[in-house]
Amino acid sequence: MIEVEHDEPNGILIVRASGVLTANDYKVAVPEVEHALELSGPPLRLMVRLEDFRGWELEALWRELKFDLRHRNDTGRIAVIGNSATEEWVTRLAAPFAKAEMKFYRFEDEDEAQRWLRRTRTS
Repeated sequence: MIEVEHDEPNGILIVRASGVLTANDYKVAVPEVEHALELSGPPLRLMVRLEDFRGWELEALWRELKFDLRHRNDTGRIAVIGNSATEEWVTRLAAPFAKAEMKFYRFEDEDEAQRWLRRTRTS
């Protein structure tokens, strides 16, 4: 499941991903994220919270990659919040392919991630 939350005062979009993501999850979430991009204008600050995240179905992974490529110039910084070493490893592996600066934070460091995202709001 993908849930989207708007932290408008800080200009941050929070995406919560849990379970195994499906193509239908992207069908619902992508228009909301694209609408947030239209309203805020790039660069979008993005926090991705991986909550009991177990990966993607194949079609969902394809939709994720297409979305990432289509919007790779629209994101300023991406903070990925999770707890597993695998999530941290995947974030580090993906970072060189993203135009945005990406950092992994553990759940207990979420406040630090928020500060990191907010700090770039005017820069």
